[in-house]
Amino acid sequence: MTPRSWTLSEAFDRAAPSYDAMVALSPGYHDQLARAAAALVERLPEQATVLDLGCGSGASTQAILAAWEGAGRPANALTVLGVDASAGMIGQALHKRWPATVTFGIDDAVHWLERRADASVDGILAAYLLRNVTDREALVAEAARVLRPGGAVVLHDYSVAGSRSARILWAGICHGVVIPLAILKRSDVPLHRYLYTSVRDFDSVPEVMTRLTRAGFGQLRHLRHRGWQHGIIHTVVGVRR
Repeated sequence: MTPRSWTLSEAFDRAAPSYDAMVALSPGYHDQLARAAAALVERLPEQATVLDLGCGSGASTQAILAAWEGAGRPANALTVLGVDASAGMIGQALHKRWPATVTFGIDDAVHWLERRADASVDGILAAYLLRNVTDREALVAEAARVLRPGGAVVLHDYSVAGSRSARILWAGICHGVVIPLAILKRSDVPLHRYLYTSVRDFDSVPEVMTRLTRAGFGQLRHLRHRGWQHGIIHTVVGVRR
């Protein structure tokens, strides 16, 4: 694990106890995750193994389970493996109730993928992860390697690159709402400052899609979300060729 990712995981450890309360204050957060999870589930076979990369406290895992149930699939036909580099966030996830088909691990996402067999999973959801990974090319390449042909990856994250209005709105929201709320909630303020800069400096959606194409994904789709976060939150879907 690199020094940067280690520092970031420690920041998430400190923020973990108040993390769910913070994201609950973000309008549309869970609805957007639900839409991303639904985009994944619609590409899955009747029995599937899914990786939830950067699962955090389990909100994305819950979204996958809900989307699977909403599609009328039998609960015992889905296996979800969640991983996150933050022990504190995984600790929060483990305090929740899960079916026996859901497991969690603490690890760097790239390292964890490297230990998985080729073509061994049916789908991958990575919500708010790619932006925080030092070697993004490696993450996307490893995701392609472990997916079966026809398997889907769904990348869900913030991106404001290429849109002046989105960048201005993001700056205003972070400095006017997010960081002050972190102070009020006694969450990890440096982590929320990092949130601002990491989004500001992250790839554009076309750059993310180019990464996927280079790694062997096709049938790319870009889902935009409604509300004030239109142009800020994005979901990109790719299918392993």
